[in-house]
Amino acid sequence: MAEEEKIREHAKHALQDLTNKNKKWKDRIKDFAWEVFIIIVAVNITLLFHSWSEKRQERELEKKFFIGIRSDLAIVNRYLFNDSISYQPQLRYYDSICTQIDEHRIDKVYVDNANTGLLLNNQDFYYDNSRFENFKSSGYLRLIENDSLLMKIVSLYTIDLPWVKSMDEFAHANRQDFVDYIGAKAVDSSGKIIISDLLNAPEAKFKIRNRQGMLSERQRLKWYIMQDIEQVITQIDRELKTRFNYQEK
Repeated sequence: MAEEEKIREHAKHALQDLTNKNKKWKDRIKDFAWEVFIIIVAVNITLLFHSWSEKRQERELEKKFFIGIRSDLAIVNRYLFNDSISYQPQLRYYDSICTQIDEHRIDKVYVDNANTGLLLNNQDFYYDNSRFENFKSSGYLRLIENDSLLMKIVSLYTIDLPWVKSMDEFAHANRQDFVDYIGAKAVDSSGKIIISDLLNAPEAKFKIRNRQGMLSERQRLKWYIMQDIEQVITQIDRELKTRFNYQEK
């Protein structure tokens, strides 16, 4: 505001100099030109200052976004890792049942004991995308100067992570169908699951193999996305260090 007041004051002086009949016209032109020159210099200085200030604010927003999104992705990676590890007992159980079916040697003790709980176990993937969505909806993605890094972050939040979530949601729906099937076909009067009696039925074989394949694919997908996230985090660290002189503790 102070700069604008000064510019208006010089504009007023310029008009006064131009219309001052007490001065010779050459002096009026000279004084008018001087005031105009001062105005031009003041305007440019003001614009440069505003541009510098705006650029500084934008860089700070970019820096804070990188720091925040790095933290978010690190949390997502932990979730993906924990999910992937939690699949292992369940996959071992399914793998063993499929091997027993292929080799025509059903181990009823193994198949029908407490391990049957692994048949119906399930993991649902969730992630927090609020920081990314807020930054995007505010139009601030344009502030990210590293186009390659920007594309990878956008891809993670608009394609990869939603795909993992949708796969888990689909698997959850499939699990309910499997639960209904087991409940109708493999639960005796005492409520115990007797899965071994079903393993000669083509429908049961199909459902078990389908479930095994789905779990295995979900695990592979999560490992794959984890690698992508680790690469993005490495790039963010490099960007923070080289452009903002910031290093994650």
